[in-house]
This record gives sequence, structure tokens and C-alpha cells, in this order.
Amino acid sequence: MKIRCDLHLNGGARKLVLVPAPHESFAHLALKLAAYLLFWSEDPVVQAGVKTPALADYEFLPDLMALDETGAIKLWIECGSTTMHKLKKLTRRLPQGRIVVMKETEREGLRLREDLQARLDRPGRIEIMAWPGNLFQDWVSTLQERTEVYGESGGLLINVVANERPLVAELKRF
Repeated sequence: MKIRCDLHLNGGARKLVLVPAPHESFAHLALKLAAYLLFWSEDPVVQAGVKTPALADYEFLPDLMALDETGAIKLWIECGSTTMHKLKKLTRRLPQGRIVVMKETEREGLRLREDLQARLDRPGRIEIMAWPGNLFQDWVSTLQERTEVYGESGGLLINVVANERPLVAELKRF
């Protein structure tokens, strides 16, 4: 199921349509929407493809990304599961870019941080953001095929009303 979003955030308004790839779940789309809200000021690209010039030398795609004024990748976001191989390549190919992984739970965030520490030579290059407690499930339950979001977001904080249900979440960083 796709999510058609009418977003009113931080004094601005945008429309966004999230369409799942064949392997993506509704929860994955919910993570992508949350990442989009958190990085609103970066004007993230949600469905970058192989024809995106900045991705010409990559054999994989981000869930979201943001470009700088020269068209180079300044932010690469992965949502949910990702491979250690992909993260390792990203730390080398994006020496100046910010790499963020969004996780559904604190336990998943902590587990990924431990894996990164044990298996990568530059684990600190990857930021991990995870939803505290059961707040991710609350977020998913507010979303529908047509979703309206009003509020503020940025950094680690989401303070919104989504489909007439208030939600305040401060994600944890690992």
C-alpha cells in the first residue's frame, strides 16, 4: 500500500507519495516518512533511481538522500535492515557525506552499533537513530493511505499531529 502525504511542517508544505518497492513493508514506508520529516530542512529525495547523476557510480540506492548545491550526495539514509557490506562501501565512497540508519527499536539500534564497532574500520561515520519504546508502533498505526501531517520536526524530535492523532517522539542516537 502506498502512502499519499500532505505535509505541513516547520512552516512549509509539501506533498509526497511513498510507493513501496516489491520487498518493502508498510513499516519500511513509515520509517522513510519519519526520516523525511526529521531531515525536512535538507529537502530529501525519496525515490532516487539509477538515472540520478549523483548515484552513477553506485551499485545500490539509498532509501532517502539529500544533495548539496553541486549535486553531490551530502546525506544518505537507510531505513530498517541494511547490509554491513553496503555500509562499509558507503563509509569509503562518501568521505564528506553524512550516513544515517533509521531503526524501529532501540534494541535494533544498539545491536547495529555493536556490529559496526566489531566489523567496520570507521564505525563512527554511521549515525544510528532508533525509536524509543513502542513509539514506532504508535507512528505506524497513525498512518493511512492518505496521510496528513502537521507540526514540527528536526534533529531527533518529531512533534506532529498525523491524521488527527498527536505524536511526540524523541529518537535515540546510537
